[in-house]
Amino acid sequence: MTKNMSKSYTFAQNESISPRQLYRLYVFNLLGVGTLVLPNNLAKLGKYGFISIALGVFMAWLFMWIVSEVRERRKIIYDRSFGKTAHAKILIYDLIIAVYELSQAAFLAWIFVKLIRDSLIPDESFTAVLLVIMAVCAYALSGGVECRARVYEVVFFFVLIPLAAMLLFAISDVRLDYLMIKDRVGVEFGIADIFAGAYYVFAASISVFNILFVRERSVSQIRWSVSKAILTYAGILFLLYAVLLGSFGKYSLSEIEFPAVVLMSDVQIKGSFFKRADALMLSVWFFTLFSVLNMSLYYAVLRCENFAKNTAKVILTFNKNRGFSNNKQLSCDRQKSHDEGNSSIRSRCIIFAIAVTVTLAYILESGDEIVKKYLGFLLCIAIPVIVVLTIGLMLTGCSAVELEERCFPTLAAVDIVAVATDETTDKEVVEFYYNMDKSYEPEYADDIKTAVDSFEGRLSQKADTNHLKVILIGKTLRNDKAAYARFIEYCKISKKFPRNTYVCIADDINDIFDNMGDYYEQKMNKENHEDGETIITLGTLLDDYTNEIHETR
Repeated sequence: MTKNMSKSYTFAQNESISPRQLYRLYVFNLLGVGTLVLPNNLAKLGKYGFISIALGVFMAWLFMWIVSEVRERRKIIYDRSFGKTAHAKILIYDLIIAVYELSQAAFLAWIFVKLIRDSLIPDESFTAVLLVIMAVCAYALSGGVECRARVYEVVFFFVLIPLAAMLLFAISDVRLDYLMIKDRVGVEFGIADIFAGAYYVFAASISVFNILFVRERSVSQIRWSVSKAILTYAGILFLLYAVLLGSFGKYSLSEIEFPAVVLMSDVQIKGSFFKRADALMLSVWFFTLFSVLNMSLYYAVLRCENFAKNTAKVILTFNKNRGFSNNKQLSCDRQKSHDEGNSSIRSRCIIFAIAVTVTLAYILESGDEIVKKYLGFLLCIAIPVIVVLTIGLMLTGCSAVELEERCFPTLAAVDIVAVATDETTDKEVVEFYYNMDKSYEPEYADDIKTAVDSFEGRLSQKADTNHLKVILIGKTLRNDKAAYARFIEYCKISKKFPRNTYVCIADDINDIFDNMGDYYEQKMNKENHEDGETIITLGTLLDDYTNEIHETR
């Protein structure tokens, strides 16, 4: 089994980031917007702003949990699609998400440029700064999420430690009389304003939606990593808001555009080394804003690319139905140019995403009235639509694939076969065998995951294994400890097969294998009830394997 190593997988295929990288990446994503724009918007609430922060952070955590649940249930939505109905749904999902991501990216780009011009280079043109930032984003996009995660893993403490130090220095300038100002609820603001503030905090944390597209990680790993990131973000935001409120007072704070940056310039540090602490600390928001901006562009490109591919599939299906697919030469040419086409689509999507972002950022720069309307669109339309879409995906049906586009196998067969002999160790080299029905050709692969994925990839319908009755395990596989351990680990991690699936050990799978899962289930139930024996299920094997592993350590 050889892999074609000449292909370059640098964009969407390198998403195998560690839980630690995921945690640090989302700390940056959350800090980017929240620490810049929230304090002055919450200032009129005074001490009640802490309640808004707590409620908003809880809403963000709850939304993260919902998104992770949707990701676990509906991997099919963004992994592959089947049939016209599924393609149509994918097109709608991708279009909505692409619009949301690009809208958010444009606002972030505008904030980014405004921050740099106001704080560092006020005489530089908006166009020049914007184009430089977008050029860097385009370069970062080509590296994929793994490269970005590695960079932020390295700079994590170099950014957060100075931020924490500056906040500690600023505590000495906090005035208790500013913190003790009496907040007149019902006069200056009402209960509705507190909930509105909580929604602002939640909206600034909406980047947690993108965990829907994180690959190669279990739902528990994602929840734990992002929950830690949300908790870290909440702690920093609480401390920052307290310091800002005590340093400027609620009324002055509400009138400062970027109070966190202004605070850094007001902090007095002895010596002549840190004369421009605000310029140095601007790196905090450079990295955090760049992180969340690049993330929005990255997933916008992925959705645009997926939209283009699914549109092409819909057109191809339509042409086949009209009898336009009989030209073998056309099919051959299409297959030959498949890789070039993918690369071309990706490049065009990057250019499109950058162009849309630049255009919208220019529109935002045209006036304050436009900014207010744009924020109204994000807060009142884009973000609510994403929330409703996510909750709707969680509540509807058991899958995004229609019933007529799924098959429900009742039996699966797994075994290993010897394919060669290792000349060095004189041991047999084995491959996994996987099948679901005699009418299909079995799949052979070096590992069970590849065998299962390749087998299901050949099916005309999505295989829903949640209704599986029986797994036939070959005796050869059961007697090979290493291969059996790999199979059980796959079942444990992927949760591909239900725990209550009955297990049969077969001397030769080909002699008895047939799609007769219901028959086997009835037969086993009858025989085991008569004999009083315990029925062996996949859950039994998983529990025995897990306990055995821990006992041998």
